[in-house]
Order: sequence, then C-alpha cells, then structure tokens
Amino acid sequence: MHRNKLHISLLAVSVLMAAAGSATAADLYAGGATFPAPAYVGDLYNSLTPKARLSRDAAITAPAVAFSVAALGNSTGSNVPVFAKYHTLYAADAVSYCQTGSGTGKKVLNNDTLVASGNCGDASSAAATGFSALGTAPDFIGTDSPISTADYNTFNTNVSSTRTAIVQIPTIAGAIALPFKDNAATGLTSVALTTQQVCQIYSAQITDWADSRLGLTLSGSPHPITIAYRSDGSGTSFAFTSYLAAQCNGKFGVAAGYFKPDQSFAAAVTQAGSLPAYAAVSPQSGNSGVVSKVKTTTDALGYADIAEVLSQGVMYASVNGFDPAALPASISITPANLLSGQVLNGATTAAVPGSAPAAAKNCLRLVSPTAPISSAYPIVAITYVAGYYAGNGAAKITPIKNLFKLFYDTTNRPALPTGYAYVDGNALFRSSVVSSINSCIN
Repeated sequence: MHRNKLHISLLAVSVLMAAAGSATAADLYAGGATFPAPAYVGDLYNSLTPKARLSRDAAITAPAVAFSVAALGNSTGSNVPVFAKYHTLYAADAVSYCQTGSGTGKKVLNNDTLVASGNCGDASSAAATGFSALGTAPDFIGTDSPISTADYNTFNTNVSSTRTAIVQIPTIAGAIALPFKDNAATGLTSVALTTQQVCQIYSAQITDWADSRLGLTLSGSPHPITIAYRSDGSGTSFAFTSYLAAQCNGKFGVAAGYFKPDQSFAAAVTQAGSLPAYAAVSPQSGNSGVVSKVKTTTDALGYADIAEVLSQGVMYASVNGFDPAALPASISITPANLLSGQVLNGATTAAVPGSAPAAAKNCLRLVSPTAPISSAYPIVAITYVAGYYAGNGAAKITPIKNLFKLFYDTTNRPALPTGYAYVDGNALFRSSVVSSINSCIN
C-alpha cells in the first residue's frame, strides 16, 4: 500500500473492521454521475479554479495528476459526505470519484471506448476519458440513468467473460430543482410552477416569463426564457425527461409520446429533427455547468440537483407548492417496486439480456419507474451504484460491499445534504438490497 496503515490499530476502528469481516485494505476508484456528487463527495470541488471534476480522499495519492483535485468535504455546515464517512469507518479504505456524467460512467464500466485509467481532468477541460484510476476497470460507478438493454448488451460483449454480470444498487433519491436567473429590476424574484406550467415551458408552449399563463407580474417585456440543459450524457437528464414523459405526454396540450426519457436532453425533447421552439438554448457540461450558466444568463431556466443549486446560491422554482430543498431524510419505497433482473429502456422495463445465471442477472436491482413518491416535491431522481458480480479481486470484495451497505446502515451513515434522501424508509426494501450486496459482489 502507498500509505501508512499503523493508524488502523486504533481499538474503535479495529472493532468496526472485525464486525464487517474486513481483512484487507483497498482504494476504490470510481466515477460517473454528477447528480449525487454533493452527497457522495461534498461540494469542495466548486471552490477550486479551474473547478475540479475529481474528488478523492486525502489518503489516496496515486496516480499523481497535473490537474485540480478536490478533497472530500463541504465548504459550509457540518455534513460529512458519504465517501468521507466511509473512510472514518474503514480507515484502511478510501474512495476516489470522478464526475463524468452517467453516460460516460457506463461507458467506463462496459469498457466501451473508455477505461478507468483514462484522464479525469478538470471540469473546464476536454471530456473525461476515464476516472484517473490505477487500473483499466473501475471498482464501481455512480449512475442515475439505470442500466438499459443496450448498456447490458455492451457489457455482455466486452466484459461478461471475466465479470459475469452487472450489480446495480439504489442508493439515494435527490430533488431535481429548476434554477432560474432572478432579476430584481424586473420583478423575476420568485417562481412557483405547477406541473402544467413545467410541461408548457419544456414543450415550448410558453417561451417567455411574461406569458400570462405563468401569472408573474414583471416590468418590461419581453423576457424570453433561455433553456440551459446538459450537453453530456446525464442521469439527471434521464430522470428529468422521465418526469416530463410521465407527467406531460398527452396532457396540457402536449402530444402523446412528445417527451422520450433519455440521458440526452436534446434527444428526449427533439421533435421532427430539432429542439422545440425555445426562445434560446444553452447546452452545458455537468450539473455545475448548467447552474453556473443560469446564474449568469438573464431570464435563464435550467435543471440540476438542488444541492448544486444551493451551493452556487441560485434561485429556484417550487413545483406544485413543494420546495425541492425539503425532502425528508428517508423516503419509503415498497418492496414491490424494487425489481430484480430488469433493465430500464426509457420508461419500459425488460429482462436482463444474455446467458448469465439467473442469480447473477438478479443482482441488477431497479426501482420501478412508476414507484410513487407522494406528498413531496415531484421531480426526483433515484441514483445507483453499479459494479461487477465477479472478478473484483480478493482485496476489494469486502471494501466494495462495505461501501454499498453504508447507504443502508442506519446507525453509521451520515446525514445527507439538503434535497437528498435515503430510499430505505421500508425495512423489507432495505433488507432485500443488503442481501443482494452480500451475495452479488464476488
């Protein structure tokens, strides 16, 4: 190992390690979704210039890189990121996480033109080619765009001979906020939207903040809405467009099938070969890029995780009277809505493809896209960690299990940032997931 392991002899840590059955030390190299980053790694990546795409525990020093790297932690408050808490519980183990977006994360998992040892880079640099890991395969990825048939077929072609199957575990839910550029001079300082108004804006029926259907009292006119959206493959885009498809299609003047859930926002909303007739658009990389653009663009509207919006101090809309910053600490999803061996293709589930044994295929766990989350802010993404059934290596099997199970450890897991919630409010749901983690990481 590349760091001193004497500190693991502390009695309290030794007890924790023994209870977990851990006998080895490991650094875990991962990346993918930007949506859960504030919960996973904290917000210190925002404070660096250029902004960091890579966050990793201070215990990890290899490989050395020439770009900005953020520590795990938060700039304000006492919240401890999940990956930082993991290191305090298992002092010999630590996590490195590169924010690439879910689409790139799945490419790395599937060895689809990208490998984990590729360059992560700064958020201002060219697209990441990997996670800046020591090896070509990741230890896990984060994704809020669940594994699809196409993703799994790519895995079967490239990786299944050594890894057997994909393990996918739900971790947290997060509110997708709608940040807007406030303007005190015109009176655009507070926006309360309904589902109908959200549908009309994103279907380009409403393209100006001064439209009477929004009920805002503004001075001056016009106020054309610039739609800021993710340019990269994004689980945030997938979750947001899934909401649009479920809540808008066939209603409020929106044609049936108008929105199509996709990790590409442009693909999800494209009609007749082009984007809807928005007043203006601004594609941006990463949730932080979307929020930064909204912050500096007159009359802009975007979508991003609420923690990123709050971190950058940008105003956001309520929806149906609910505040995205007011999710409960844990939400309850019934066990019937926790599927096994099912991939998600847009809004439709299908059986995991390939010839792996059923027990291995069932390690792909999926929260049903129709699972209800009632009496709360309605635009919510479920985010997952995904890894491999086999071939993880003796030194990393237990550390990966411990990290995945931390999301379901009601005694030791940390409080999440505002707008995030654990998904295990139902005890049977929790025990089912933990059972999968114990049997599926080999």
